[in-house]
Amino acid sequence: MSDKRTPSDRIGPEEYERLASAAAPTLFPEIDLEAMTLSFNMIRMANRLMKDLEVSVHRRNGMSFSSYRVLFAIRAAERITPNELARLSSVSTASMSSMLNTLERGGLILRESDPQDGRRAIVSLSPLGEQTLADALPLNNAREREWAAGLSPGEQTMLLELLRKWLKFRPPSN
Repeated sequence: MSDKRTPSDRIGPEEYERLASAAAPTLFPEIDLEAMTLSFNMIRMANRLMKDLEVSVHRRNGMSFSSYRVLFAIRAAERITPNELARLSSVSTASMSSMLNTLERGGLILRESDPQDGRRAIVSLSPLGEQTLADALPLNNAREREWAAGLSPGEQTMLLELLRKWLKFRPPSN
């Protein structure tokens, strides 16, 4: 009986890392495989986690994971400018503007003029946005706990410390 899966269905995470590590030096012989593999796996893991939260939690509840992240950032900051939200969410200001328009149409956020600079807007959660976030947070956190269970408590602490350190780091500008 033949294997009817596509080649990508047969390639697991370790095999993909091995294939990528073998392919990269053929394109750039001086490559730092350690740095590439670290970044490669961090991005793969972040994408996998975000996709899972999107599909298994937020889409089922009529929201995108991006919208959830923005609502949470607004709640954490209480009142924030769109530019600061875009920076915290790692999205362009144009994307943030579009997302805020959608959230505002849905009655989830409020925008008002900044009292110190009337040209800027300040974003806050509406009562509906607050309730929507309060309903979504336990579902999101339950899934986060399921993901975290893949590491021991000591490993979780170590990874968190390393991620915090890495998030503070800024490579030199080009």
